[in-house]
Amino acid sequence: MPELDDELMKRCQQGDTDAFNIIVRRHRTPLVNFITQFLGDIDSAEDLAQETFVRMFRATNRYKAGAAKFSTWMYHIASNLCKNELRNRGRRGRFFVDSITPTKYDGENSGDEDLIATAPAHVSFQPEAQLEQKEIHNAVQSAIAELPERYRLPLILRDLQGLSYEEISNVLDLPLGTTKSRINRARLMLKDRLRFFLESL
Repeated sequence: MPELDDELMKRCQQGDTDAFNIIVRRHRTPLVNFITQFLGDIDSAEDLAQETFVRMFRATNRYKAGAAKFSTWMYHIASNLCKNELRNRGRRGRFFVDSITPTKYDGENSGDEDLIATAPAHVSFQPEAQLEQKEIHNAVQSAIAELPERYRLPLILRDLQGLSYEEISNVLDLPLGTTKSRINRARLMLKDRLRFFLESL
């Protein structure tokens, strides 16, 4: 709901700090996930997400509703911070982390313990299937991590964050054709890096 973000930013410009807190709650999780995917470091992602929101808050009065989508503005700030972080690290290798927290079922007072205990598990919940899914996830994350930055960033924005090509062009200050070309190239590189792994399954 981009119009809601614009409305919240207007309220921020009028001095309503609660409106910005709502913005943070709305966008914190996708922003942390984006930074985590790009840097492969959940601790740094938390810090950089916080810094992104700080910079957005400081620039509240410069925000113009309708000039660009709110998410484009946010990811533009975050991607610049990510690039600076990588330069400051000296491009040391980092591992990607699995930021998905599985939910747990405690079974308390369900009344169906015997039925659940004796029912055959769906194939996706069997240990072998779960292990295979985990291996695929790790392989994809590692392959993404190995992509050059110029290809990795637009790929994450498109295929993991769901931004349009136009939005990505605005975030990265690239011509639309270059954006599409880099995403296509990144997908081909990813497919090539994963070919041996997928053939071995």
